[in-house]
Amino acid sequence: MLQKGLDRLVREEIENILASLSDTISLYDLTKEALGKVFEASSAHRANHRAWYLIPLIVYGSICGQCETVLPAIAGLQLLKAAADVLDDIEDADSVESLSYKYGVPLALNTASTLIILAEKAFTRLEDRGIKDDIVVHLISAVNSYYINACIGQHLDLSVSRNEAILEENYLKVIAMKSASAVECACYAGAMLASTNQELVNSFTIFGHNLGMASQIANDIKAVVSLNDIKRGKITLPAIYALSQTVGETHHLLEKVFSDRPGRLEFDPDRIRNLLYSTGAIQYAAIKEEIYKQRARDTLTLLETKGTKTEQLHQFLN
Repeated sequence: MLQKGLDRLVREEIENILASLSDTISLYDLTKEALGKVFEASSAHRANHRAWYLIPLIVYGSICGQCETVLPAIAGLQLLKAAADVLDDIEDADSVESLSYKYGVPLALNTASTLIILAEKAFTRLEDRGIKDDIVVHLISAVNSYYINACIGQHLDLSVSRNEAILEENYLKVIAMKSASAVECACYAGAMLASTNQELVNSFTIFGHNLGMASQIANDIKAVVSLNDIKRGKITLPAIYALSQTVGETHHLLEKVFSDRPGRLEFDPDRIRNLLYSTGAIQYAAIKEEIYKQRARDTLTLLETKGTKTEQLHQFLN
């Protein structure tokens, strides 16, 4: 089935789930706005035929050949992603486009709560598609475990002061929990709904982890090149590498930029970006990204030997 057709089916499923809010237009509109941001974020990849929210459908289809059965699961994951983004915006308090900025924290929190409850409701709709009750319960438990893991990763990220030295291994652990886990969860959900073969499910889960790690590191690189993370003083893999490779005045300048010390000196973002290039930080991050991509490709090659169709999943690695 063409991606446009899948996209339409997912949106129709979500509309059916949101129908219970139709008598409260203001709340309905807020949930739609939150969901719209998730779809917009995914659409940035459309030129490369990547619609990230369709991954569970693609995984399921690669095993079973048809995928309409799992639409409620995809809807549920989208609702949870929208809720997580609303909460993340509240915690970061740095986006004028966020619900919390435009409508206030109380309304944003209630919207996030509504999205989470609707997500749980969405998963139960799998029973109407012929999925057995025990499998639905197992899926809900697994998804909740992944999101608990993401919450732990977010807690670790929020708890660490930028004045503390951050080791690369700790950073990779945090992004694995708070970022890569969402892609891993999506792949696991699609695979476990399609097959009882645990080895097959595990392989798709490993693929999801490595794809998620590569995607987050790619985002790190883009945010440095665009100057966004430099202006925010956000520490990601390029900054961690540069700090570990510099001494003297250069190291002191990078410490000032990527810290939350009062009275931080003004700096030229372009100069900092040039430093991240000259220290090899951008190149190092690109190599790490490619390592995770290659691990994901290797897993897809293994899956192909087991009779699964992986062409669409390879597109996420281009």
